[in-house]
Amino acid sequence: MAERQNQNWEGRTIDSRGPSFRIDVANPQMGSDGSNVYMMYSVTDNKDVNLCALTQGGTYQIHNDKTLDITAGMTNNEGAVDIKISSVKGDICITANRNGQVKIKGSSIVIQADEDLDLIAGRNININGKNRVLTKANDISIDGIVGNLIENTTGSFLQKAVMGFEEIAGDSDAVFDSKVGLDWLVSKGLTTGLAVGSPVGIAGNVIGALL
Repeated sequence: MAERQNQNWEGRTIDSRGPSFRIDVANPQMGSDGSNVYMMYSVTDNKDVNLCALTQGGTYQIHNDKTLDITAGMTNNEGAVDIKISSVKGDICITANRNGQVKIKGSSIVIQADEDLDLIAGRNININGKNRVLTKANDISIDGIVGNLIENTTGSFLQKAVMGFEEIAGDSDAVFDSKVGLDWLVSKGLTTGLAVGSPVGIAGNVIGALL
């Protein structure tokens, strides 16, 4: 009761334009970001709600029960920027809930980062290029257990275990070699067979000598 008494209900103004649209100004009820400076409320015949509001905390909110469609640039010149989204100091977060997809489509897509670019997936990362896939950097490293790229560079776990490798420890070299050949691994479907021959000691454990 004390909280309600401290709120300025007399300063509230409601401009109702029928049962489907109203403007609510200076509603003193507190939300997660303070009370609203104003809120525009509209509802369809199917009870789908649209809200636009500015909070006392400075947040501008848009809520729509169905699809939010933004279109711009119908009379723009060719090559102009039709839609701009800028963040002066903070982050930009786009989230699709309930297993929804985030799709970006265009004739060309450029993702540019002044510092780091991280791609993190809970399952797979698939990169498909119709003509080519080019990777260029001063330092390129891979780390994995299986796959033809692993077999032809660092060597898979099975290749390291049965095909032999060089271990460099201090000033002494110890060479381990087993009698299990690559042909046996291929026959059992345990490796692709793309990497053959004796291993070479690049960074300790590297399978060399390709077909």
